[in-house]
Amino acid sequence: MEHEQTHDGAPVIEATGIVKRFGGAVAVDGVDIACFAGEVHALVGENGAGKSTLMRILAGILTPTEGQVLVDGRPLEGGDAKASLEAGISLVHQELSLVPEMTVAENIVLGFTPTRGAGFIDRDEQRRIAQAALDEIGVRVDLDEPVARLSVALRQFVEIARAIARQPRVLILDEPTATLTPAETDYLLAMLQRLADRGMAIIYISHRLPEIFALGDRVTILRDGQLVRACAIDELTSDEMVDLMVGRELKRELETHREDVEPGPVVLCARGITAPGVDGVDLDVRAGQIVGLGGLVGAGRTELVRAIIGADVRTGGTATMTIDGETTDIRSYRQAVANGLAYVPEERRTDGLALTMSVRDNIALPNRRRLSRLSVLRRGRIREFAMELAHAVELRPPVITADVGSYSGGNQQKVVLAKWLGHEPSVIVLDEPTRGVDVGAKAEIHRLVRELAENGTAVLVVSSDLPELLELSDVIHVVRDGRIQGTLDSSEADESAVMRLAASGEAEVPA
Repeated sequence: MEHEQTHDGAPVIEATGIVKRFGGAVAVDGVDIACFAGEVHALVGENGAGKSTLMRILAGILTPTEGQVLVDGRPLEGGDAKASLEAGISLVHQELSLVPEMTVAENIVLGFTPTRGAGFIDRDEQRRIAQAALDEIGVRVDLDEPVARLSVALRQFVEIARAIARQPRVLILDEPTATLTPAETDYLLAMLQRLADRGMAIIYISHRLPEIFALGDRVTILRDGQLVRACAIDELTSDEMVDLMVGRELKRELETHREDVEPGPVVLCARGITAPGVDGVDLDVRAGQIVGLGGLVGAGRTELVRAIIGADVRTGGTATMTIDGETTDIRSYRQAVANGLAYVPEERRTDGLALTMSVRDNIALPNRRRLSRLSVLRRGRIREFAMELAHAVELRPPVITADVGSYSGGNQQKVVLAKWLGHEPSVIVLDEPTRGVDVGAKAEIHRLVRELAENGTAVLVVSSDLPELLELSDVIHVVRDGRIQGTLDSSEADESAVMRLAASGEAEVPA
């Protein structure tokens, strides 16, 4: 392991010898990191490498077991988020922390709401601060709009505006582009570069390596809680960075299309599907086939799949599943699951998992019938079942008694996949299956998806990650304005063709 640093001047924020233990587990083991004014410092590593723990220590949320954090050469008090904010450090979490029922303006000033005489909220000042933060990042949104009514992408920009409103000297972002389209991502990267050019120190966590190389000045690579390398971005290639992250040479032969796919009969059939955001869509998915849904955020992809599987109310159309020659109407999500459908939702924390329950119990939830005898759950069988699936998805660490909420976002996604793999589905619907997942886990998830298809499962995938969509799909339907605007098979699909259909020739700009 090595640590190289050639930057002149003193860092704005510096952590030395950071160790963090949770019980007997070591999450961060002797890590150093420094970020300078005007620099974008990338932090990369697989899920479970210690990135989020290290960021929480830098942001004052966690106290290190050993080591210290210095801001402008002065020690930062650990475990005191308020002191960290006052020192000029803002953290944008991967999982958004906005209050849906509150307005955009109220969310942006949350935690430092301006007041005037007798403690009343100063609404004018609140709006001034909020508008200034939005202007700083160049995003237009109604200050009085409840956050619940915003798209996922706009919520992400409001979260960043909230951090910017505190006028930080150090901005830490954890997977900020996970919910953004390519055009929105380009916009965000350009905005962050402008902030760095004005002297802000930025620490940037992302699994999307093109972003790291486009934006970063230096990179720190973690593996299993330890520092592997810290150097200038241009000293590494993408493949070298991946190999350092995973500690092995990743099997890049997975990054090719499946050849000579001969799908079976139609398993999932949708006709005239109409719902809020969806306008009369027909869709078929065959046994052994991977069907991708492409399009921009807000195009109606998630609304379409949720209407098909009965998770949301349809206002028109029908959906059926045909298994072993027997056709069943999908009238509700519960019925669809009972008949062999699995659904990995876009929002895993709210829709896919019970965060306060253990990994074991989450995996058991859709599989209780097969884990019971005479309606009595068999605890020993549940333990074996959960351990088998935790290892199958490479959960790290595979502690099935731990609460799911204690795991990183990528590991939480693995638990969602594990519980449905145990269901042995005839149809699986995956909405953003690798959002917030590291490169090693992403390759593993792709392998699992391919294996499902090769074993005859009908697979429907929604993804905003164009390379992923192109890599996995046998056929891609591109959605725009709640309709399928075009269909491409794997031989004719490329990023340009998908984006032309998705954007109708016009690039998407945050508004």
